[in-house]
Amino acid sequence: MAPGEIGVDVFGDIEEIICKEYRLVAPEPVKLEVQKLSRKRGKEGRAAKIALELMEREGVEIIRTERMEGDASIVELARRVERPVIATNDKKLREGFRSRSVPTLFIRTEDHVKLEGDIR
Repeated sequence: MAPGEIGVDVFGDIEEIICKEYRLVAPEPVKLEVQKLSRKRGKEGRAAKIALELMEREGVEIIRTERMEGDASIVELARRVERPVIATNDKKLREGFRSRSVPTLFIRTEDHVKLEGDIR
């Protein structure tokens, strides 16, 4: 939800950090979770609507996964994609990916995206 909540240009920052061709994908359960949140009132609902609009505008490809829980579907998709770079602010997910040397992008100090790990 961070882009809609704090106004970070996540996709612009990602492009600057990666500096090579890449494909934006998200597991279907994550999109379903964001759609559910978008029906809520208030800040969280507005942020989810913005996230959905950004996913559409930026051409994020939605991939089906066997796992239907958001975090588990991210882990599954990371295992299926060649040379993944994961974007998440979830501390537990970041720690798990760090332990497997999978690079992660996350929002740092509410104003920019930071890369943890090495993109080759």
